Amino acid sequence: MKALGILAGPRKGYTNDKLLDAALEGLKARSAEVEKLSLYGLDIKHCTGCNMCEKTRKCVIDDDHQMVLDKMAASDAIVFASPTYWSNVTGMAKAFFDRSPRFFDITKLGPKRLAEKPSKIILITSCGMPYPLSHLFGMATGCMRAMKVFFGYMAKAKKKCLIASGMVDYQKSEPSKRLLKKAYNLGKNI
Repeated sequence: MKALGILAGPRKGYTNDKLLDAALEGLKARSAEVEKLSLYGLDIKHCTGCNMCEKTRKCVIDDDHQMVLDKMAASDAIVFASPTYWSNVTGMAKAFFDRSPRFFDITKLGPKRLAEKPSKIILITSCGMPYPLSHLFGMATGCMRAMKVFFGYMAKAKKKCLIASGMVDYQKSEPSKRLLKKAYNLGKNI
């Protein structure tokens, strides 16, 4: 099995990165071949709205975006981690989503999945607002909803989610051992 981890947050070594690593370790325990990318370390530009991708299944912008899509298409499992930014994914994650219709055919009834891979998806977010406020005010749940909408169109894929709320110490940004174990188990058991 091939697994791809995608960090959509700018802070390496912090909460989302650590939870992503834990999920990837769980996949490694299943003998998965694992690769990890950071969207913030790549050249991914914003969508220009030209709509060429609907005709060609490929974005006309020449940057690292196509390489990430190629790696996703070759992966059996994807772990995608984005911190919560104002009830949504990061701007980089949004730019990536906006330019990624390759897996879908846009029909009158909405997106239809074109690819069999990936077949397993793990979505991770963290939120500085403590639980239950993070959920009541829609902060962490808004971010998870954005990821679920994008990855949700991959209908045949098995999906698991992890929301880590209450990471209020932004200097340490250390997930609890319980959350790290939960992320590991998601990777091991998906």
